[in-house]
Amino acid sequence: MALRDLMMQDLARGFAMMRDGHEIIPSWRIITPGGDYMILTRFDPDKPEQRERSLTLVPLFMAWKMAFAFVLMTETWLGPERTCSGEEAVLAIGVSRTESLGVIRRIRRTPGMVFLPPEWLRPESIDEQYFRLLPVGQNAVTSEEAEALAEVFGESGELPARRLS
Repeated sequence: MALRDLMMQDLARGFAMMRDGHEIIPSWRIITPGGDYMILTRFDPDKPEQRERSLTLVPLFMAWKMAFAFVLMTETWLGPERTCSGEEAVLAIGVSRTESLGVIRRIRRTPGMVFLPPEWLRPESIDEQYFRLLPVGQNAVTSEEAEALAEVFGESGELPARRLS
């Protein structure tokens, strides 16, 4: 399936969660030769070290599983994030060896909840840090690292990776 299609599929999943009254937890679809994985990365915005830890661990998982693409889906604010003023949106960032894409769908909550059409973003509109998360070249993981990663991403680990396919 094309990266754009996966991004739109993940945006739809995010909207379904919102429609059902659930919080959107940042989710990573990691595309590997052995199938796709889903990793949820819940963190407290007031604890930036949690976010940084996720942004360190997920690329290690990608290197371990020899990922060739990923899609990150999350809720975001368009405007000053700390004040949560501005517009709310659901964002999907997709990165592969050949593409770096972003798409948002704005949310209007008055009256009711209205999802605006998708807007494809220019790469310069997205923090370039996301585009550097996908490992490139040979990223050998030692057996000790693989053992530690299996624990972190295992079923009862800190960031369980659920196989999708």
